[in-house]
Amino acid sequence: MKLPEELKTVFWNYDTALIDTDSMKKTIILEVLARGTLEQIKILFQIYGFETIKEIYREDVQGARTLPAPAVYLWSDIFLTDEEFTEYKQWHRNPVRKWEQRRIINRQSGPH
Repeated sequence: MKLPEELKTVFWNYDTALIDTDSMKKTIILEVLARGTLEQIKILFQIYGFETIKEIYREDVQGARTLPAPAVYLWSDIFLTDEEFTEYKQWHRNPVRKWEQRRIINRQSGPH
């Protein structure tokens, strides 16, 4: 499915004609949660639904942590437990831990 016209302003640095809502759902969800207007966020929930958005948000916060801190704080009451948010705050406030490697690289067997 093509990106709705109302969401295109969030993706000013992308060629919006190439954005597909199925194959790029993680990027779309994280970008709109971080930078979208209220109307754009409503559209996001209509397209993907609460559970999908929650899953992708939690995956990011507990993994790569690409969302800016203000977006994490904004959405934490909806998507995180108190314990998960406390862990995030402890990580975010520690300047050394912020630079830790968080991404997991899946290596397939074979020559590298």
